Amino acid sequence: MAKKLHVHFMGIGGSGIASIAVISKKYGFIVTGCDYNDTSYCDILRNNEIDIELGHDVSHLEDVDILAVSPAVFDINPNHPEVIEGRKRGILMTWQSFMGKYLQNDKFVIAVAGTHGKSTTTVLTGLTLEAGGLDPMVEAGTIYRPWGGGFRLSDSKYFVCEADEFNCNFLNYTPSLIIINNIEMDHPEFFSDFTEFKDAFKKFICNMKLPGILVVNEESEGIREVLIEMKEWLQENPIKVIGYYVKEKFDFPFNLEYKGEINTVDEDGVEFNVIGKNIIADFKLGLLGEHNVSNALGVLCAGIELDVNLETLQEVFQKYKGVGRRTELIEEIDGIKVFDDYGHHPTAIAAVLDTLKRIYPNQKIYAVVEPHQISRLKLFPNEFIRALNKADEAIVTKSYIGREINKHLEPVDMDALIGKVESNKACYIEDFNEIAEIISLKARTGDIIIVFGAGNSYKLTGLIVEHLKNNNLKIDKPMDYGTKISAKRVLK
Repeated sequence: MAKKLHVHFMGIGGSGIASIAVISKKYGFIVTGCDYNDTSYCDILRNNEIDIELGHDVSHLEDVDILAVSPAVFDINPNHPEVIEGRKRGILMTWQSFMGKYLQNDKFVIAVAGTHGKSTTTVLTGLTLEAGGLDPMVEAGTIYRPWGGGFRLSDSKYFVCEADEFNCNFLNYTPSLIIINNIEMDHPEFFSDFTEFKDAFKKFICNMKLPGILVVNEESEGIREVLIEMKEWLQENPIKVIGYYVKEKFDFPFNLEYKGEINTVDEDGVEFNVIGKNIIADFKLGLLGEHNVSNALGVLCAGIELDVNLETLQEVFQKYKGVGRRTELIEEIDGIKVFDDYGHHPTAIAAVLDTLKRIYPNQKIYAVVEPHQISRLKLFPNEFIRALNKADEAIVTKSYIGREINKHLEPVDMDALIGKVESNKACYIEDFNEIAEIISLKARTGDIIIVFGAGNSYKLTGLIVEHLKNNNLKIDKPMDYGTKISAKRVLK
């Protein structure tokens, strides 16, 4: 009997790598891992009987055949003895490389890519294939609560994965079917400009296992540019190109096209029609926002190609309420709704705020934003300002540095940035407790609070809920942010 390979995951507490650790155990690997932080994903791993060490140490590599690391390790701690030893022994790779080489081998891979909406779309794709009887393995960088994590385990040939462009991670995969939600510049800490960013997607498409199926949102300007630049290659190779759109059709020789027409948007979801070749059907999506209709159309295209019937698609779409931290209603306290959202790109923040304004047109919306990495904030200052202007009031807190910690970037002048937001609508506060204290005093019955961020912002969401529950002090008039010091004195 062949020896089981022992894979050790460094940075195992991250969203995607945790899912892969569980999937690897299902595939018969001996799995261990380590992380500096004891994250919520570590609890999921322990529930799946995976051993985790807190901290990194070269002793972890005893009897290890593969060291699979989070790509962030190469920025945060590239010279750690554990990394150096793994490289010296020739066992070092990213977890994405491990997934592509060891877990997706001989599978029909469905890869979901794009700047926005990957996790939501990946899980919906997995649910669609599951309901269609295809029993997929699924990896997503999130938590889908009914699954108990960002994974679904199976023994079938279908493997659905979230394909991340950072570090060109998605170039480790050879998918048979690709869904691309959108292409918009991101990760300036890795990509020098939009041309390089698009080139990564073009290489990803060229990695397809032929014959392949390419499903794209034809309303995305970045996707349009990629299609034009790859037109000759796409026509010369056996690639079925399927486009979908809601408002604006793109003139391109698609093999198939589907149009979505939105009818109603409310707090229970979105009702829309789909029109395509031999298809006219009504759908109800259990997600908030028009942008999620676009995500769902990509899944619909893929589902139809894999012979999932329309009735099944309709049922899955209506039941789907989304994944963790994507406009997730955490709690409602005294009529105040508190949402948590992973959005950190200004386009995503703006889309969610537009959705909330449409659903709750007569209610005050507070946006609390933790910028994610200095380079992104520097790249999109005007876009962030426009996004913040969509809220009735906004609080911006200190940037989450993450993998830029060793890049020693010059910080952004936050007061100057916030000063460009419409008068008296925004302020900058670093301390999470102070933010929670202030917003709990300001908020009134019927108000909406949404916290954005991909770093530590989820902790801030919890603090706000805690303060709202504990704050029984009522005041007659809303304060402006200039009264925050006196507000603290009142609480004391």
